[in-house]
Amino acid sequence: MATVSLPQSIGRYRLLAPLGQGAMGVVHRAHDPQLERDVAIKLISVALAAGHGDAAETASRFAREARVAARIQHPNVVAVYDAGDAGDQLFLVMELVEGEALSQRFSRGDFPEVAAALEIAAEVADALAAAHLAGVVHRDVKPGNILLTRRGQVKVSDFGVARAVGETTELTRTGMMVGSPAYMAPEQVQGRPLDGRCDLFSLGVVLYEMLLHRKPFPADTLTTLVYQILHEDPFESEAVTARLAPEVAELLKWSLAKDPEHRVPDAATFAARARALARDSAASAKPTARLLIPPPAGSLPSGAPLPPPSYSTSAPTRQMTRARIRRWLPFAVAGALSAVLAAALLLKSPAPPPDRAAAASGSSGAGDAQPLRVEPPALVADVPEKNAPAMPPVKVADPARQARRENAAPAPMEIAAVATPSALGAVAAVPTPEPAVPAMDAPPVSATFEGRTGAEFHVEPEETEVTIDGRAIGPADDWDGSGGGKTYTFAGPGDYLVKLSLAGHRTEWVRVRISPNARRDIADVDTELEELD
Repeated sequence: MATVSLPQSIGRYRLLAPLGQGAMGVVHRAHDPQLERDVAIKLISVALAAGHGDAAETASRFAREARVAARIQHPNVVAVYDAGDAGDQLFLVMELVEGEALSQRFSRGDFPEVAAALEIAAEVADALAAAHLAGVVHRDVKPGNILLTRRGQVKVSDFGVARAVGETTELTRTGMMVGSPAYMAPEQVQGRPLDGRCDLFSLGVVLYEMLLHRKPFPADTLTTLVYQILHEDPFESEAVTARLAPEVAELLKWSLAKDPEHRVPDAATFAARARALARDSAASAKPTARLLIPPPAGSLPSGAPLPPPSYSTSAPTRQMTRARIRRWLPFAVAGALSAVLAAALLLKSPAPPPDRAAAASGSSGAGDAQPLRVEPPALVADVPEKNAPAMPPVKVADPARQARRENAAPAPMEIAAVATPSALGAVAAVPTPEPAVPAMDAPPVSATFEGRTGAEFHVEPEETEVTIDGRAIGPADDWDGSGGGKTYTFAGPGDYLVKLSLAGHRTEWVRVRISPNARRDIADVDTELEELD
């Protein structure tokens, strides 16, 4: 193969190094000396783009489509900065994304888990929704045009390029494939008019590949591929559907419908459905994946929410283990104290009065032994259902608190038990002291971070405990969006109070504001705790 000589610069941009090559051109890392920043430049041969047409007309169309693509402003879209032509080269100047394409991960067998795959598809759909609103149909959605930053954010590139270079219904031109036929919609290979729904079909193919590690139309030849896209059902095999949750399979079938009228109607609908399924998939995963030390039985107060588990597959560090010990230690101590108090109260329970004991035995003096019958305590609640637990709940009166309310001396402690008249007889009451919760003023908030859907916690030290609205979610390292960490997704718009705490460091309070008008999709909570003297 002959070596193509490339210039050292294009316009004012100085080419630094090649980043990748596709069917329509080469992408270079370049430097913009005017704005003093590095950019990505896609170089496309005018002759290749024009085919047998007019080169000047092709260059004009390319510049026009680039201007349209530059109007798409969205966090999940690779920004377009500039476009032009220099001699026999068309060039498109874009935002430089530090990361890799989804196709690179596929090539080394690195496929995401179900929840992560659905979230990637949702972010791609967010980008497509913004493009379709601006009147741009991508036409070439494929893993090579889906970039993942080092922090896991999705960036979709090459908006308008397929149309700009004069994509037609011909799948081959001068011996090369235009676009990526394996990801094309039926109407695209048939040469019918296109709208945003063709992009959703292509996204469905990408999601299918992420989840099943194979393409839905795995043909060896172009002719076979076109036949499969137009006529074959990629869900016909039970082996395929058995590997997918029914709801996920339904989304794939909806997006891969042959007829656009039966397909997902718009990208916003696709994103909402994929994101909801991602939340369901994460919630149904095994909760013991990273839970090293489970809470002792009975150690959690009644109604206390369990901290959500983490599902990272990376090996836990000693720091993480110590953090989990600190997290569960208060619950274990509380459970032990409750058990000790219950035993002490049982030992101090007074014997029944003589008259009641005599009445229960049916005799006041010596005589034939009678079976002891103990009357159950008075009921203070309705009889439980048939399947209710054998040990009834207990209501404890706190004499000290009652005395403070009434400015009176404390009365002896009384225990009122809830019981049922059954073969159990008398039920020993196990007291559960009601904790005193002191009033607390609103903590000082040091900073507010905004995002549209979620947050990543880049906190030093990494083992800092993160608590959101009173619920502990684990160490910051589990939610930093990189190195096995996940991105935390909030339930909806609003302000969330976040506590960042670690032994030996000053506790910090921040606010995360989730708003559809935020500039970033993911709030970057970037801070460092002050070490105490």
